[in-house]
Amino acid sequence: MLLSKSEIERYQRQLLVDGWNQERLKSARVLVVGVGGLGGISATYLAAAGVGHLRLCDSDRVELSNLNRQILFTTADVGAPKAALAAKRLSAQNPEIKIEAIADTLTETNSGELALGCDLIIDGLDNHSDRLRLNEASYDLDIPFVYGAINEWQGQVSFFHPPKTACLACIMPKELPGPKPTPVFGALPGVIGPLQATLALRYLMTGVDPISNSLIIFRADTMAFETVTFERRPGCGVCGKTM
Repeated sequence: MLLSKSEIERYQRQLLVDGWNQERLKSARVLVVGVGGLGGISATYLAAAGVGHLRLCDSDRVELSNLNRQILFTTADVGAPKAALAAKRLSAQNPEIKIEAIADTLTETNSGELALGCDLIIDGLDNHSDRLRLNEASYDLDIPFVYGAINEWQGQVSFFHPPKTACLACIMPKELPGPKPTPVFGALPGVIGPLQATLALRYLMTGVDPISNSLIIFRADTMAFETVTFERRPGCGVCGKTM
């Protein structure tokens, strides 16, 4: 897809990056489920980078307690639907791209429908059960899945594309009990969300999985990054049936 004069000017600094492929970004379609702390930040960078079509799914409305970490919203937005408001803000940031707002709750029946036709799925969720639903849709439709999670001082990110890689259910088959709501401070999704966006941009431009069977863990209390490797699990209830 050819770039317009205004697109060339808008993206001129990233067009200087070695190996950058703006045309592939322009033709890409990405589903972002959850546009709060993680999803709002990753969607902001995807929009700014010129990903051609973003599908934003979130059924929630803005709450005052969101505002320590959700940068797309302000105090005046409390009570407003997140998906529509996020789409409005990102469209103002970059009118060159198409943004679709969906105010649906993620379910087992609609997860595949939401992802249909997309090149990539971004996890901006705040609970593991919904992540597992996205993981199944990722496997069933052969759409890569960028995972992200935060809790207290720790954040995690990974890239799943079974059967080339393991899937999320291989390493985290069910939700572990923990505090509700999840403790989180604002700067932590500001680290993990851009990492998700970076993995997404790298894949969308190259078609190559940016990391394979690796979980990147960031510990904000010690400012340390750790990479843990894993493998596909033969008994996995999602991707194990193809082994």
